[in-house]
Amino acid sequence: MIKKAILLAAAVIAVAVLNFYTDSSPAGNPKQSGMPDDIAAKLVLMLRKDGGGAAAVQNQGDVNGSPYFKKIDIYNMHSGGSLVLLEKYKTYQQHTDYTCGPAAALTVVQHFLGKAADSELEIAKIMGTHPAGVKDPGTNTRGMSRYFEQKGWTVKNSLKDGSPGTYGEFLDFVDGNLKQGIPIMVENVEWGGHWRVIIGHDTMGDKQGDNDVLILADPYDTTDHCQDGYTVVSAARFYYMWFDAHLFREKEKVRQWLTAVPPDYKPAKEE
Repeated sequence: MIKKAILLAAAVIAVAVLNFYTDSSPAGNPKQSGMPDDIAAKLVLMLRKDGGGAAAVQNQGDVNGSPYFKKIDIYNMHSGGSLVLLEKYKTYQQHTDYTCGPAAALTVVQHFLGKAADSELEIAKIMGTHPAGVKDPGTNTRGMSRYFEQKGWTVKNSLKDGSPGTYGEFLDFVDGNLKQGIPIMVENVEWGGHWRVIIGHDTMGDKQGDNDVLILADPYDTTDHCQDGYTVVSAARFYYMWFDAHLFREKEKVRQWLTAVPPDYKPAKEE
């Protein structure tokens, strides 16, 4: 009990110190706030002790032959027909309960470069990612964009480029990016606020938009009886639940997204 009390007190002090340094900083970015890098890193590591995220329960919730969820080998699926898909997109499971943004970004870097140059927590540090109970919890769109901008990547996002205003525009937006080989990082109300990456869209071969599906790389994939890092969702349900519930500032809660490509990236040719 004494040990737990000491750890709790240390966490409270860490949160207070982190809040002090981030109160005057955009998105709580440690580098911009003047917090020494080593202190910021230690605080991130201290606050990391939250159960280990989805990576800590890898495959524990899997159910072989689940009667409720069909197992699909998305990694080996091919784009074609009514499906546009970023093939062999590598997934990743987050190591804390609050670093879905950095984990999603890591998969985007892997997609373009083959491997990530930075670890999940290194990315989190640059993004100004915070656990619950700290100012600007999670990772906002500004923080997500900052990481790629510091790498010299070309970034588009909902804050400066706007978001699709209708469901039809959303589907066109998704297809336009995927056909150029560009994954779309999106945050919505899942888990109260969660970043994932749209990597596929299937119209099911008709013009009935309500049956369209999205394929997402999900860094917290623990609820479909197969923790492979992929989630299949209704495109319509996603669009109408495309808002943040608890984490973001009021003017940044609706339809948050970003794309990022390396400076030398040449878009794939549409077929």
